[in-house]
Amino acid sequence: MIVERPAGSGSGGASAINRPALPTRLGALARPLRMPAVSAAPAVYPEPTTRPTGVLGRLSVAGLTVGLFTLWVALSPSLLPRAWWMTAANVGVSIAYGYLVGSLLGRFVSWLSRRTHLRVELSARSNWAFRTGWILLLVVVSIIVWIRSLHQQEAISLMAGVSRGGALNQFLGVLAGIVLFALLLLLGRGLRQLRRSTTRLVGPILPPSLAPLAATLIVAALVIFVSTDVLYQRGLNWALGNATQLSHTSPEGRTAPAEAERSGSPTSYETWESLGRQGQMFVSDGPRAADIAAATGEPALEPIRVYAGKAQHDEIDAAAQAAVAELVRAGGLERSAVNVATTTGTGFVQEWSVQALEFLTGGDVATVSMQYSFFPSGLAYVSDRDTPPAAGKALFEAVEAEINRLPQEQRPLLFTSGESLGSFGGQGAFDDADDMLARVDGAVWTGTPRFTPLWSSLTEDRREGSPEIAPVIDNGQHIRFATTPVELTEDFYGAPLVDWQEPRVVYGQHASDPVVWWSWDLLWKEPDWLREQVGRDVSPYLSWDRWVTFWQIASDMPLSVDVPSGHGHEYKHEMVPFWAGVLGLDPMADYSPIIAAIDDLVLDR
Repeated sequence: MIVERPAGSGSGGASAINRPALPTRLGALARPLRMPAVSAAPAVYPEPTTRPTGVLGRLSVAGLTVGLFTLWVALSPSLLPRAWWMTAANVGVSIAYGYLVGSLLGRFVSWLSRRTHLRVELSARSNWAFRTGWILLLVVVSIIVWIRSLHQQEAISLMAGVSRGGALNQFLGVLAGIVLFALLLLLGRGLRQLRRSTTRLVGPILPPSLAPLAATLIVAALVIFVSTDVLYQRGLNWALGNATQLSHTSPEGRTAPAEAERSGSPTSYETWESLGRQGQMFVSDGPRAADIAAATGEPALEPIRVYAGKAQHDEIDAAAQAAVAELVRAGGLERSAVNVATTTGTGFVQEWSVQALEFLTGGDVATVSMQYSFFPSGLAYVSDRDTPPAAGKALFEAVEAEINRLPQEQRPLLFTSGESLGSFGGQGAFDDADDMLARVDGAVWTGTPRFTPLWSSLTEDRREGSPEIAPVIDNGQHIRFATTPVELTEDFYGAPLVDWQEPRVVYGQHASDPVVWWSWDLLWKEPDWLREQVGRDVSPYLSWDRWVTFWQIASDMPLSVDVPSGHGHEYKHEMVPFWAGVLGLDPMADYSPIIAAIDDLVLDR
């Protein structure tokens, strides 16, 4: 059937167009469809966009979130007010730790969702809104936390009596900490990229299951080698070289003493040059008989100070014997008391401790010491914990043996003392508390590092209910811990102690002294002193958090002596009542003339 279109219809008046009849077209549609052949090969789809895997890949949202949480914690109070670099170090390592934990947590959640086929899908707009809102919330909370931390830092500054620069200082510290985190992140990603490259290198020669493990071990070995044999060892050698050079440099304003009672004098076995920098300070400083008489109003003897330096006596035993020979030469065994003072790594002797004993005894005392290392205490803490107690033991036993050669009635009282690393080293002379009490007539230990075995055993055995910062031992019969001098007469809470019997031992330690309270187990364990929160010069907002608190207390240590006496690691004025208590005097008496005299004599080191 033909359907004709009328003339003139259509475009341009063209003739009628012949088309198939409608039934014919429908019939064609009714014929069976021919399906295209299906190939057995899998379909190929466009590869989805993936995250960059190089060093500059995208940041983990989960990692940044947890990193911000640790930033907030890092801004919380520690023991002392912070300088900007203290804030930077704490913020940098804390964010890095939080980012690592958050990234691992995010990967675990992603793996778990794949295993359980759990998917949460958002539209592009909703996803953008959620991410943007979440980031803004974190930023706002971070600003609030930072402002709050400024008020807390101000409160700590008032308690410690020192300022570290205010808001600008802390702001610069946070910025520097973020930069440090970025550097640590780049380092971590660089190591990850190195591991992947190493995996590809060893892949052709190892089974697929072993290649990643082998690559990990290779990179770990490389990191250990660079960290220990290159960075650590070379850094240690550089620091030791500088410390040794400094030790051989004479201090300004000091000259060799003329008194026979001092090492380095014309009659001394030890030359002025051999004493080293700290030894020269020790024998040239301190009161003379006239200074003591002026402060006490009583006649006084010339205090004896003897010292052996490491430059001339490299072996510990040789230095100890040289110090004892000096003690005998100077007439030290003829005095009423001998004080064995263990030094810090550089040979530093705590001047306030020595002078307090000299003034309180009217100069009738001989102090003997020696240098056993060139290392500053900070380096000795991490590189050599064997030498200080060995030196403390050698010197004490050498002096003890010399005293024991005398008839009983002619023997002087034997005291011992030390601060910081000197306290750690000095206590190395004794097996336990009973051994110490059996061999000394008195001792003053200040700023004792927490890892000191004798200190630790006493603290663990303290009376139940007494705080870790001021433990009570046997109701104070022989050994007394004190954060302030008043605790030599009563416990931390004001309860009376028993009568103080000879021998008397004082452990002076401030609640805000990071040298005392820092320890490796802060990384994973909350100590009693933090849980108890009873320090009078410590922020009530100080709390324990895994990893972060470790770095907070560690960053407090370098400037812990840059605070007024009675705080941090600065033990000065309280040394007079401490020694008064050991001598059997009233520790709460007025010793202001002696303290003022020592203040005038002690020079900055």
